[in-house]
Amino acid sequence: MASAKAIQISKDIDVARCNGNWAVIPELARRYKKYYSEGTGKLNILNEKKKRYVSLIQTINNTRSASTTNYRTDDPYHISMEDRLDSNLVKPIQSQLIAAIQVSDPNNANVTQKEFAKIVLARSHFECGEYEEAIGIIGQLSFEKEHVSQGYGLVLFLQARAIKAISYELTGNEEIAIQTYEGVEALISENASVKNRSLIEWSEESLYRATLLGLKKNSLVKTSSLLEFMRQYQKITTVQPTIWRIQKRMTITRHSLQYVSLIYRQGEYCLPVMNATTIAEDGETDPQLERQMFIIEQSQLHTIYEKMLYLDVPLPKAGQVNERVLDFVDQFASDFELIGTSAHDLRGFIEALDRASQRTFNSPLITRHLFHALVRLGEFEEAEHALQSYLYLVGLVSHGWKETHCDGQALATDKTGLNMPVPVARPDISTDELDQTLPERRESIVGDISTIKSNEKEEIGDTLHVLVTAIKMYCNDLCRGVDAVEVAEIAKELLQKQTKKDRTTSLLEIGAEVYRAVGVAYGLLGYQTFDPELRPSYHEKALHYLKYSVELNNNSWEIYYQLALQQADMHDIRQAVQSITIAIQRNPTHITLWHLLTLLISCPAQGDYRQALKTCEMGLQQAPESIEEDYVDAEQHMMYQMTRTLLLQALHGPESALESSETLFASYRKIAIPEPSVSTNPDFAYGGAHNGMIISGSLGNLSELQTIKRGRSASNSSTVHHPSSVDVTTSTSTGTLGSRSYDNVHTTNNETRSLTTGRARSVSNLTSNPSPLGPGGGGNQLLTVPNEDGKSHLQQQQHHHHHPHIHGLHLFGSRGSSNRSKLPQDNNVSSTTSAPLTSKGNYSNQSLPTSPYDVKSIAGNSVASFQSLSPSVLSTQSILQPTNVPSKPSTRTVQRKERSDRILSDLWLLTAHVFIKLGKLDEARKAVEEAENVDWISNPQVWCVFGQLLQAEGDDEQAQASFQKALVIDPHDVNCRLWLAKSHLAQDSQEMAEGILDIMTKSNGWDCAEAWFHLGEIYKKTDRLGRTKACLFYALELESTTPIQPFSVLTRYI
Repeated sequence: MASAKAIQISKDIDVARCNGNWAVIPELARRYKKYYSEGTGKLNILNEKKKRYVSLIQTINNTRSASTTNYRTDDPYHISMEDRLDSNLVKPIQSQLIAAIQVSDPNNANVTQKEFAKIVLARSHFECGEYEEAIGIIGQLSFEKEHVSQGYGLVLFLQARAIKAISYELTGNEEIAIQTYEGVEALISENASVKNRSLIEWSEESLYRATLLGLKKNSLVKTSSLLEFMRQYQKITTVQPTIWRIQKRMTITRHSLQYVSLIYRQGEYCLPVMNATTIAEDGETDPQLERQMFIIEQSQLHTIYEKMLYLDVPLPKAGQVNERVLDFVDQFASDFELIGTSAHDLRGFIEALDRASQRTFNSPLITRHLFHALVRLGEFEEAEHALQSYLYLVGLVSHGWKETHCDGQALATDKTGLNMPVPVARPDISTDELDQTLPERRESIVGDISTIKSNEKEEIGDTLHVLVTAIKMYCNDLCRGVDAVEVAEIAKELLQKQTKKDRTTSLLEIGAEVYRAVGVAYGLLGYQTFDPELRPSYHEKALHYLKYSVELNNNSWEIYYQLALQQADMHDIRQAVQSITIAIQRNPTHITLWHLLTLLISCPAQGDYRQALKTCEMGLQQAPESIEEDYVDAEQHMMYQMTRTLLLQALHGPESALESSETLFASYRKIAIPEPSVSTNPDFAYGGAHNGMIISGSLGNLSELQTIKRGRSASNSSTVHHPSSVDVTTSTSTGTLGSRSYDNVHTTNNETRSLTTGRARSVSNLTSNPSPLGPGGGGNQLLTVPNEDGKSHLQQQQHHHHHPHIHGLHLFGSRGSSNRSKLPQDNNVSSTTSAPLTSKGNYSNQSLPTSPYDVKSIAGNSVASFQSLSPSVLSTQSILQPTNVPSKPSTRTVQRKERSDRILSDLWLLTAHVFIKLGKLDEARKAVEEAENVDWISNPQVWCVFGQLLQAEGDDEQAQASFQKALVIDPHDVNCRLWLAKSHLAQDSQEMAEGILDIMTKSNGWDCAEAWFHLGEIYKKTDRLGRTKACLFYALELESTTPIQPFSVLTRYI
């Protein structure tokens, strides 16, 4: 019996063989013989096999040392192999091995060692390219299981299977080769804990060839088997140094990324074998688990590939295109549509693009993906910089374009009140001008696409997609019609410069999108232009391009929606109804379409309020159950409910509107109430103080107005209570709807304003809750101030900040210094739930969380934090793990917060307006106070409704001052201008009223029927009968085509 020392030496011998450390075998064999003399026979076979094996390895190394195999160009149809040996070099080795195998062994003491020697013999034939001989030898092998389940026996057994599989493959017998490869993979999987060098080398070689073999078109390899080949390959190789067999690993990882993405899109993705128990009783795989596993697997593959790629590719020289980096970025961007689940992941994606840009020189492709990512994230200022860089890189603009396009007359106003120069419209290129043969006299803003400054040639379709996305950003998010039209002109001219064949084939679909975008851009510019001569031309252009877009693609419901909205803006109600009906037929579940139809029917010229209300009820029933899971859809759903409440008020009186307000406040909670904060870490919070808005001293201080009314206000407040957000949200805490908000801040210097503090709310009791949108106004309730609408997506963050009271900003000074000081001073960051999956299992662009520090996503729902659900998928740090967390919210987050505050403020203002009509002025005062508490800086309607309240109380002088202060906040607000003019009329100051109404009807109040009516009345009193008739008839025409709510509450660009 062998001693303990001999047993240990035997183990050392086995370890040395497993690791290919043949140099130490003679010494270990001598020591083994010393301690266990009975093992001499075994050692003789061992020594003979060792000598022959060492000779074989030396021969292999000597032959292949002079050349290096290039695996970089390998693909499924060309798999490189190391040079085969000259058979004459190994014949002596083979003869000696055969002799050792044939040594007499009457007691069968060395049967296993002889079988192992046969494997060495088979390898000698394999290395010479004699695959049939190798298959024959291996086919005669016979082992006991215990002899090949561990140690060197396992290594040789795997080697034999690998040689057999590769030999069958190379001799054309792919079916048996695949079966053998599957056996190799199963053996590797069963012994996953074994990490010795020889085993890993043969595992890598066999799985490398098996994977590429399975990627052939019409391959016999099943999808599940091919995925397991890929997973085992990564599991084996990733634990090795990064540079180990890096070419082969990059080849497999690159093909794996493409294949896994493809089969997931096709619905053929398979879970790892160890997750087979997760299949449901009906035999179907849980789609959520399948999606999570795909996200983990694909993100880790990208992480692995990126690390190897940047080790392998050199820094490019000037003008050199790093194709492999660009291919990786393109694949990564395509996959991100499937694996990106949060804003946190989106920031990681942007950082990955930044790393890629360091390996390229001004790549348009990387800049394109960066632009799309920044738009999706809501970082619009950075997105604009990326857009300008991209347009310059592809030769569409010059360096001076950004500055020169700002020249001209400032005849348009953006949403911040800033006047902008309007662009010069360029004539269309005739469709007969083929092959880009343009007249020399025509100056083009688009350079020759063939002279792109970069060596990369961007596809025209990709460039047009960037331009369309930019137009949508300018229309929905930034509300800058001038910039939208500038980009639209570039897109239109670039498209028109392409050949007719391309425009009618490969570019047909994107061409329809381009003309739709051009139409929407001109429609927005027409809405923002205050020049009465230019406005009609812009609307006509918008209508022309939208109709042409329909001709190119009459199956798109989006195009018909945009056409109907443009026709509605032009007061062509009948045509708009026809267009929106077609859109609803193509997509009957989209609530915005129904909303537009309801508004159209509410116009007196089209129908009546009863029919509009019936349509509204029908549209609300068509809304899908998942609508509230997406922020944009939930916001539009609430705006639709506001329209319903206004219709109820018009049909059944203000009491009916109050009764429906409970639903409105419940809906508001869906877009404004966050989940509890996951973390109170201030690093994730954006704590800002108010930037105080300075109101002109000549207008006085609104807090002074309260001194006059203080006694009456105090007595009323003590007896009658008003619905607060505490009641609406069934919460008893002080941090309620009003306190969970950022301030609405208009800036003109591109600076990000600080976020507003929260405010405690007065707990109140009212039997019925209030309703939506801003105040109506006088006898004409159809005229409402358009809501600032900018399309964006998903949830929001909320913060509570304590701040000092700023005198002069509040209608009700006592609240600023008392209740607000009771708020907690800690900074809370709300998390957002993941958005719903689309029909393809992907997250829509609109459903991305916009919070730049989505703590929940970081902690539990982000790709960056996913841990492997199975050992078959490697657990590595995700490529989407950002290194920097921003200290302030994105532009979209701030914009969404502004809209959210405006909506809640308008809810309270409509309630106040209803109370004024009912004569409940004390209740109206407290409703205005609640509105001021929510949006106390940027909503001019707070002052406007307060002025109406003062008028109802008989204080016309202070009411007029209130209207003037409303115009300090927004000098272009139509409703405030109208009420100011009416206040002058009430005081017999017709000259002032006429001046206000004249300017108003020539600018953005051109379609205000009540303004034209009052202007006509002024002309009548001053005996200007011709102008009186024109004004009154126009007012009547406008009145017949004015909806219950302005069309501006709808999404501008869907």
